[in-house]
Amino acid sequence: MIKMPWSWSVSSSRSGWSIAIGLVAFLGSAHILIRTSMYRIDYHSDPYVYMTDARALANGKIFESNIIEGVLVWYPPFYASVLSVYRLLGIEVSDMGRYVNTVCFGLIILVAGHWLHRFARFHLVMIGTAVTIGISYPLVRISSQLFSEPLFILMTLLAMINMESFLNDGKMRSRFWLSIVFSALAFLTRYIGVTVIFIGALLILTHRGHPPRFKWKLAALYSVVSSLPTALWMIRNWFVIESLTARELGFSSSGQSLWDTLTQFGDQSRLWITVSLYLGWLDICLWVAIALAGFEAVKALLPDGCKPLKRRSLSPKDRHSIRHKKVRPVLPFAAFTIVYLVVLFIIAPYTAGEPPANIRYLLPIYVPAVMAAAIWLERFLLKTYRNSGVSVWKNSDSWGLSYNKTSGPLATTRWIIMGLILTIILTNITRNIALYIGILTTYDPYGYQF
Repeated sequence: MIKMPWSWSVSSSRSGWSIAIGLVAFLGSAHILIRTSMYRIDYHSDPYVYMTDARALANGKIFESNIIEGVLVWYPPFYASVLSVYRLLGIEVSDMGRYVNTVCFGLIILVAGHWLHRFARFHLVMIGTAVTIGISYPLVRISSQLFSEPLFILMTLLAMINMESFLNDGKMRSRFWLSIVFSALAFLTRYIGVTVIFIGALLILTHRGHPPRFKWKLAALYSVVSSLPTALWMIRNWFVIESLTARELGFSSSGQSLWDTLTQFGDQSRLWITVSLYLGWLDICLWVAIALAGFEAVKALLPDGCKPLKRRSLSPKDRHSIRHKKVRPVLPFAAFTIVYLVVLFIIAPYTAGEPPANIRYLLPIYVPAVMAAAIWLERFLLKTYRNSGVSVWKNSDSWGLSYNKTSGPLATTRWIIMGLILTIILTNITRNIALYIGILTTYDPYGYQF
């Protein structure tokens, strides 16, 4: 059996990699805590509303609303409810927000790393993904301010992971109820969390192995119970202010066209990937990687691309392992990313005063997209190696090496893609780390907001 030179998973203990993930999560949380202690929390706009809501809940004013100040009107109550614990701890509400976002940031890395630990064969991919999330520009920036997005992302990840576990093992009924709990909390954190419930119901309905009638009943149970807490909150809103969400009482629509939104989304994506809109040679690498990836996607759709040579050499056990561990687990995250974007681009221009393609609104797709991309990258790496035309083996006396001239050149484009992707990832990590170290060692308010 050929051992891949970058695979340490066979000889490494699970506990060692778990400690590594925990260390990355700890360093990420420490970074957020230090940043917010140096530069404090920005109190403009939404953070002010969240703190006001938290104070109202701490004082037991759940059925009192002030539309002008936004007390218990504009947003669902879960994030403000978590912040309202500040009184019991004897700290300021702004400090409570710092601690909540710090804990959520670390847990996001832990949850993502633990999930990848279950399915990734190459643990370097797992650690690299955890580091990428831990130093990511969008997640670090929003977590350093008093916003509900870190809590929403954490609830979304937990809902998707528990749903995936339940669907892969129907005997784990506790996973189903945990998915309901976290889906309900995601919806109770942000109204767009309804997409989490929609994805969960869709996954149940499209899952194989159960009769249609049973799946419809399960999906109905999941949807109704998950939606119930937010539905009760909306009923409360109606009795207090005669509006379900108060969106129409004080928010003006951005009125932005879909084309402008897509353009901003492209700019934001480049900024997330490379931490700069003006990249020089790295910009060329990015576009070449995109072009070659598109070429590979088109080739995969051709008849000859549907029957790669390597599949004939795979055992049934290997095929089942790849299909079961690499394809289905990423489906909830890929589906959430697509559905969330569609709903955001359709609804946000009419319900929010800010353009939908800004950093806050797009942030919830970042971690699920990175997790799905990590598994795709690993499978792409495995496929590239197996189709490279290079075979290595060891006899009793010496090592052997062979090169297949027929299949070898075909893998060249894949190696180029892999090299460009890894170059972009490493450049992103080094730039971010250098930026964060500079911010922490030198007081730089502008850099902090970057």
